[in-house]
Amino acid sequence: MLKKFQNKNGFSLVELLIGMLILGVILTALYTLLISSNKSRIAQDLEVEMQQNARSAADFVVREMRNINTGQPICLVNTTTACSPTSDQIVFTSMTDTDTRIFSWSSTDNILRFSKAQAGSPDRQPLADNITSFSMNSFDANNNSTTTLANVKRIDITITAQTSRADPNTNAYRTYGVKTSVMKRN
Repeated sequence: MLKKFQNKNGFSLVELLIGMLILGVILTALYTLLISSNKSRIAQDLEVEMQQNARSAADFVVREMRNINTGQPICLVNTTTACSPTSDQIVFTSMTDTDTRIFSWSSTDNILRFSKAQAGSPDRQPLADNITSFSMNSFDANNNSTTTLANVKRIDITITAQTSRADPNTNAYRTYGVKTSVMKRN
């Protein structure tokens, strides 16, 4: 009868526990790898969305501003003919039509807005979200900074965007800046 219990065809309790321990270590490593890759994917998605917002907003602003009427803009921030209310960055009419265009940005909601209106109160639609700064600097024909609206020949536009949520790896917001210039047509 003793020979019946000494059969070596099965696993002992110690062997089973060691096997379960090894399996647990492997599963823990796989879980950690899965969580890490998921955080990286989320961070990349946030970064792509942020860059896309900033670039598309910059492209749109440049495209619209290239059509500034050959007459002077109505107003431009950082000049002696500053816009009102203070959140307006630039107000101008286009060569393609007589509609008034307005770009505005407010630090309270971080949204860059655009409106195109024939007359009356413009309906400002969101152009880009999570824009932390939007600035325009004007230069004359000699590339000197100018505050005289009639002398403006080039406008440098700087847009800074941030991710919509904090990066899961660093718990901080990522930022991305776009700087471009518009030359006023004669």
